[in-house]
Amino acid sequence: MINIMLVDDDVPMIKYLRQLINWEELGLNVVGTSYSSIKALEMFKQFKPDLVITDIGLPQMNGIELASELKQIKSDVRMIFLTCHEDFHYAQKAIQLNADSYLIKDELTKDQLEESLKDSINKIKETSVSLEGLSYREILNRNIEILKHSLFDRLIKRDEPEMLIQFAKKLDINWQYPSFILGTGHISLSTFMEKYSYQDLSILKYGFYNISCDVAKKYHGITFFNEEESIVFVYNYRQNIKFDHHQYIQSLLIEIQEKICELLGLEISFIYGRQSFDIKNIGFVFQHMIHNRYQFFYHTEHILNWDKETKQSAFWPISRLLDKEMNELVIAVKEKDSKSVKEILTVITQTAAEKNLDPEELKKVMARRIRLIELQYIETGNEEFYSFLEECSRLSDVVKLVENKLTQLIQWNGKMDGASRREPKLQEIDQYIVQNLSENVTSTDVAAHLYMNPSYFSRYFKRLTGENFTDYVHRFKIGVAIKILEQTGESVEEVAIKCGYSDRTYFSKVFKKYTKMTPREYRSKVGY
Repeated sequence: MINIMLVDDDVPMIKYLRQLINWEELGLNVVGTSYSSIKALEMFKQFKPDLVITDIGLPQMNGIELASELKQIKSDVRMIFLTCHEDFHYAQKAIQLNADSYLIKDELTKDQLEESLKDSINKIKETSVSLEGLSYREILNRNIEILKHSLFDRLIKRDEPEMLIQFAKKLDINWQYPSFILGTGHISLSTFMEKYSYQDLSILKYGFYNISCDVAKKYHGITFFNEEESIVFVYNYRQNIKFDHHQYIQSLLIEIQEKICELLGLEISFIYGRQSFDIKNIGFVFQHMIHNRYQFFYHTEHILNWDKETKQSAFWPISRLLDKEMNELVIAVKEKDSKSVKEILTVITQTAAEKNLDPEELKKVMARRIRLIELQYIETGNEEFYSFLEECSRLSDVVKLVENKLTQLIQWNGKMDGASRREPKLQEIDQYIVQNLSENVTSTDVAAHLYMNPSYFSRYFKRLTGENFTDYVHRFKIGVAIKILEQTGESVEEVAIKCGYSDRTYFSKVFKKYTKMTPREYRSKVGY
């Protein structure tokens, strides 16, 4: 008998699978079922089944990530993936995950399931030989992605160059020249959300990686890695003034972009270094690129050059700079005015780019205001949207995501009557903070003011703004402090006391947390 395990967080789907066919007649023994990927991993360690059927869109750890973990435990385990998305057929050719079948839940029939299972059974029988009997090449092919990840991890940790080169050579990666260029690739999250849902991100990212590897076969010296932060490529080459290496890289990246647009319908962007460096500095350069990921936040090009010597320009704190536009967005959605939404977002885009506003703060301000709007129409927001917004490293992506979200809210607005709308209390909360600016305002104080249960208020406020009350109050007060520093000659001590901070050192620490500079540095920068 061949042992099999079923994994799906949809309880009715598990029951449907169990009842759909006679498993024993096919020579299959269902050793366990799990509704959780985490529990499935523990169950797998116990039973080590030969075949696993798993949903792709699992919470905590999705099906793709689960499959990777299972293969590290048992490299020859066969996988059958389930998905509930009809458009998965569109991406299937490009993704080519190491799985036997992909089954669409809504279309699944007894004949389809039996056919897929028989195919997997035959493959299990064909490869029943023990790992000791496999050739080195077969073992390598089975574990290539795990080994490549290990290689990149050792690159980041800056292992000995000779050991890295020898390890790479065992994976058929020949780093024979002293010069390297590093680059990263990213999916446009706004275009992704137009076609797919959040749980598809991992599988589409794998598709991006798979297509990139396929195209790179025609380009000597380029190796792609599928890392958590992004798709990464390393170009190893020999210096030659007669050969334009950057044009060579550009040709590869353009071809990948075109292929991914054709097969997956997605926009992608690349950033790569113009300077060469040796193998022992790859880790340093990669970490520097990740740390300075907002260096290109205001750029719109899809292929950009990065220079590790160029320092990221200082971003300007937003404070209350965009309050007018944010308030106008609330009104535009309420009035179902899509044209005004576009115009307001255009103004926000121009202001942010002209003043080089802090990307992290800009995203938080946008998220906070959208939560405020969203709570007028639905009880709880779509956290997937906020996760994507947080991950955005380009202003163009932020604006597209926000525009799509507000358009969706306008549609919801049109379906509701006035009696069902919920009025948020953020303005009342802000007013209370202003009236008690010199005091240490707590969530309990505001809850009492609003005649709300303190525990409920804390949950309500988190849902309303996306952050806890203490952080919100600090950010609000620092915004007020900035205005006082800009417009008056009051000392830092006086400003601190006025904003409810009796300890000047603590005030400076909080101020620096939200503005990246001390009050004196800020005042000096604005030229007061």
